[in-house]
Amino acid sequence: MNVVVAGLSPRDEAAFGFFMSRSMKGWSWESTPAGRGTVLPKADLLVADLVALGLAQWSEAAEAELLRVLQGSTAVLLVPSHDRTWASMDAGTVKQHALVWLSKPYGSEDMRKALETAAAAVHRAAPPVRAPAAAPGAAAVGPAGPSAPAMAVAVPPRVPAPMVQATALAATLPPVIPRPPVSVRPSVVAPSVAADSTDEVPGLSATQLQARLVALPDPGRHVFLRKLSAMLMMGRPFEARFTVQNSVIFHPFDGWVASNTPMLVIERVGLSDALAAAVMIREIDGPQAEERAQRLGMPLRELDTFLWQLAAAALDKKTPPAGSRPF
Repeated sequence: MNVVVAGLSPRDEAAFGFFMSRSMKGWSWESTPAGRGTVLPKADLLVADLVALGLAQWSEAAEAELLRVLQGSTAVLLVPSHDRTWASMDAGTVKQHALVWLSKPYGSEDMRKALETAAAAVHRAAPPVRAPAAAPGAAAVGPAGPSAPAMAVAVPPRVPAPMVQATALAATLPPVIPRPPVSVRPSVVAPSVAADSTDEVPGLSATQLQARLVALPDPGRHVFLRKLSAMLMMGRPFEARFTVQNSVIFHPFDGWVASNTPMLVIERVGLSDALAAAVMIREIDGPQAEERAQRLGMPLRELDTFLWQLAAAALDKKTPPAGSRPF
């Protein structure tokens, strides 16, 4: 079974490779870039992160786009930890397209069960193996001799494979420059596929963050968090720039955040109002946010878990679970 993974961070790809070599003997895998509008390559089985595909939340348009980019391939789809919108997708459609949901964070056993469930769907969909048949028009086959009865060999007509048509939504998407798949084969021991359940990172919505800030006794403190909260409540994409080269991009509507800035630096800014005063925040449009994140090689992750980690460090003075910092 050949698996193509799309949208995983380098760390998660390394962990996935270690998991495959240890738990899925005889399987192979490779990785491919993912982004909004990316059409994923055909494969026996896909593993794709919905956030990286720009499909963090379900809608009719998002569902149509998901089916377009999958091209009919069976897939294990990684769902944001606190999302419940994809559960509203029609069960018949999910079964028809052999989709398997896997909520983050997940463990090695969760991933193994999801892959095996998807592989079973692939095998069920495979056409039955038939014995070789004579070519059309071949003479009847039978023992030599004039009295021997002839045996006609039935040759079933060939049914062409169904075509997967792109939806009208594809015409509204910006062109995507294809990049060749990149195979990842880590030679060092990587951590397990995901953190243990004891390391699960909760989430914090923009509304919850605003409520926490309103409840604080000193309205002049936590400048960075207050700047973020005000922008998040507007619901439009924006960028927080720390230096000329380091920034964080927020997309509240799609529920993701992307960054090339170490999380420790972001937490330090959340603790220091002096540092926060130097952060420049500007509103940007959606396509620009996605293009800029892709061009700068910024990994995407769920907004609510990012906000929880930042609030935990700045307001609660808590250290996030080991290995949970994404940037």
